[in-house]
Amino acid sequence: RVYRLDRMSRRSRMLPKFRYLSAWFCPYAHRATLALEHHAGAIDYDWVEALGWEQRKDEKNVTGTGKEWWYHWKAPELTRANPSGLVPTLIPIEDGIALEERSVYESLITIDFVDSIANSSDEQRRLVPTDPFLASKCRYWAEKVNRECCSPYYGVLVKTDEE
Repeated sequence: RVYRLDRMSRRSRMLPKFRYLSAWFCPYAHRATLALEHHAGAIDYDWVEALGWEQRKDEKNVTGTGKEWWYHWKAPELTRANPSGLVPTLIPIEDGIALEERSVYESLITIDFVDSIANSSDEQRRLVPTDPFLASKCRYWAEKVNRECCSPYYGVLVKTDEE
């Protein structure tokens, strides 16, 4: 599924364009989404739901129970553009062509990338400061939130009940 996010300011000038491969439930992708939305006037993207689960009938008795089961799917575009097949993944679009070989992935790397290409001359608009000392502090806190918040949150989202 592709979701087009249009804004009037985006239509008025040429902006870097991307396909944003994401998943609604992924806290790592949420971070990249926040960066993209923070720089909404400087970057254009189409959201593509590229990872998820769907309930299927167990016609081949995969579960051994004959009951419905949850199938984990990945969009083919995601597995081509990212060697790990994970979200978030940004794919540049040039002249209407998706350049999968130039894709950017991993949430913290994606945030740095988005912050860099937004070309914000206003230090207040940047997510990661240009000052190396302040940038190192910012990255420390990002890693701390990753370890203590995002990882446990994701664990709750994908937890399966043991019967």
